[in-house]
Amino acid sequence: MRYRRLIYPVLGLALAAIASVFALFWASLPKLDGEVELTGLREKATVVSDELGIPTIQAADREDALRILGWIHARDRLFQMELTRRKGAGRLAELFGPLALELDKRQRAYGFEQAAQAIVANLPDEQKRALEAYADGVNAFLRQARPLPPEFLLLRHEPEPWRPEDSLLVALCMFQTLNGEEKDERMLSVMEQALPAEVVRFLTPDTDEYATVLTGGEQSYRPATPIPVEAWAGLGKIGAEQVANGVDSLAVLAGSNNWTVSGKKTRDGRAILANDMHLSLSVPNIWYRASFVYDGNESSGVTLPGVPLLVVGSNGHVAWGFTNVDADVLDLVRLEIDPANPDEYRTPQGWRAFEHRRENILVKGGDAVTMDLKSTLWGPVSPTPLLGQPVAVHWTALQASAVDLGLLDMDRAQTLEQAMAVMNRFGGPNQNLALADDRGRIAWTILGRYPLRQGFDGSISRSWADGGIGWNGYIPAEELPRLIDPPQGFIATANNRTLGRDYPFVIAHNQANGYRAYRISQRLSELRQ
Repeated sequence: MRYRRLIYPVLGLALAAIASVFALFWASLPKLDGEVELTGLREKATVVSDELGIPTIQAADREDALRILGWIHARDRLFQMELTRRKGAGRLAELFGPLALELDKRQRAYGFEQAAQAIVANLPDEQKRALEAYADGVNAFLRQARPLPPEFLLLRHEPEPWRPEDSLLVALCMFQTLNGEEKDERMLSVMEQALPAEVVRFLTPDTDEYATVLTGGEQSYRPATPIPVEAWAGLGKIGAEQVANGVDSLAVLAGSNNWTVSGKKTRDGRAILANDMHLSLSVPNIWYRASFVYDGNESSGVTLPGVPLLVVGSNGHVAWGFTNVDADVLDLVRLEIDPANPDEYRTPQGWRAFEHRRENILVKGGDAVTMDLKSTLWGPVSPTPLLGQPVAVHWTALQASAVDLGLLDMDRAQTLEQAMAVMNRFGGPNQNLALADDRGRIAWTILGRYPLRQGFDGSISRSWADGGIGWNGYIPAEELPRLIDPPQGFIATANNRTLGRDYPFVIAHNQANGYRAYRISQRLSELRQ
């Protein structure tokens, strides 16, 4: 009996504690009805969500709509936004301890925080205002949300105010996912040094039997070659094993596909656009669907929590969708170190001292870690040498002049030509762009900045010290490739090579096998209606 008298009070306390935790978590769930006071709005606005929870924001103008979007993103995806900005800045160890330390170190080496600050400072005023309006909306939610969402309660973490730079950190993470790979250049650089040239050519063609080229002719820069029997035999058993172990023949590219069909092939004369962006599955989903009504504009599609942009969708006049180009917009610059002073490297202007930046990484449950990071006039020094030599990372994502929020202006595009002009000037991750308009027309082009290289093609790491090798700006927007209303009545891309060597600029070296684009095109060509 004495045990029973003890158990009942303990059970009561336990149930009360569980009920308190449940009530706290329940109180942290977003409120979907009622009125919210959001300072800074020009006029009263409304948000109506459908049965799937997809909001339609009705506001006076773009800035008001983005201010509300910031509030709604924070309401529904605050922890996702917090993790993404912290990943970009290299600050995850503050939440998760030593487990995240190595990732933080790699991120700090890129200097995304410094890059984000420089990009924001370089943006046009209209884009700065968009970032500020969005940040105001996020911060309004942070001030109003008590208690915070469950993840913050579990971690006992209070998020810092949202800054315009944080939206750029989220955008730079997307650059990293789509256009931030170093491995191809590292692999080709090792292969060039270790293998006969004919073996390298055989192993690294830039085309295949399913090539589906949209413009620039059928020929590629590195066509497939026969097996170089003598050169291969000359490698011997050890050399052949080194090739097998050193070549990543099963590398998986970030895949996606899109296709668009003109009114010539549809029953009612309207164009169709389909888009599937194959990014990683996650909980929550990477994207956030939303619709907007303001200034006489109506648009709908998917947004990226943390960024004030409609990424893909339709504005009622033009619909657009993306696939990854797998463009080469990152170079590893081989550094020549002064034998008499290891803190200097050679440049076209002579020896120059490294710039040093100290980074302090806070580690939950552990000691802080201090890093001494070096930078050059070309970019940050990679923490991983290449062939025993240091290399600097020269990447469009780290150039303030190469990143912007020009996609905002898609809300005003009413024709294919206007849409392509907006997209060709947009400094975002490099993408294939499929377009369809409300008159049954279709088009394709590419977006993002593509370096104009001099003295090399960017596939292999080189020294830039003598001034004969480097970047000389970017391909002009008006010279990016375009295709409008092709006679076959459809366009398809699937990360494949879309350009032939008659196009005067090299934009990629290692694109996906053409079979997916070939099969999509085959099926579309067979369909009449």
